[in-house]
Amino acid sequence: MKRGQFLSVIGLASLVLAGCDGPRGSIVGADAMASASLSSDYRLSPGDRVKVTVFNEADLTGEFPVNESGNVAFPLAGEVSASGKSVPEFKAELTKTLRGRFVKNPKVSVEVVNYRPFNVIGEVRNAGQFAYRPGLSMQDAVAMAGGYTYRANTRLLYVRRAEAGGESSINPDERPVPVMPGDNIRVPERYF
Repeated sequence: MKRGQFLSVIGLASLVLAGCDGPRGSIVGADAMASASLSSDYRLSPGDRVKVTVFNEADLTGEFPVNESGNVAFPLAGEVSASGKSVPEFKAELTKTLRGRFVKNPKVSVEVVNYRPFNVIGEVRNAGQFAYRPGLSMQDAVAMAGGYTYRANTRLLYVRRAEAGGESSINPDERPVPVMPGDNIRVPERYF
């Protein structure tokens, strides 16, 4: 085989093989599904930050925190109750408040831009408060806290949800358990 033919065959083979490594880009998976379910079920609480867009009203568009009293201080409308409401419920409340008094026919969109943080304590290397993002599992939370210490019980975690009254125990190896904003995760010490 001549050198020119050999290079042609190699070039053709590399083009064929380059197309065989599969599609590029992000794969829609558990993170997208967890994010979708979170946005419909999630209840706003102090520490969250929402982005409100009012169509054709630049002065009423912006990011607003849910304050300690559970309200959003909104221009013109004042304090609008947000704590304990889902995003669609808060949107409806804000639209109702603006309609007629401040904007003739408001077109409002609301999204959560920052969720309240979660905490990891106990037998982890770097206990503390961490920024929440949709799709986090308990294993991810432990990894963000630097992983287990040598004394940690790696088969048991205690979780206190913001809405629940007490701690519940979970085995992180059985199934992935999602982290929710405001969770307190405690990694216990093993006894032997």
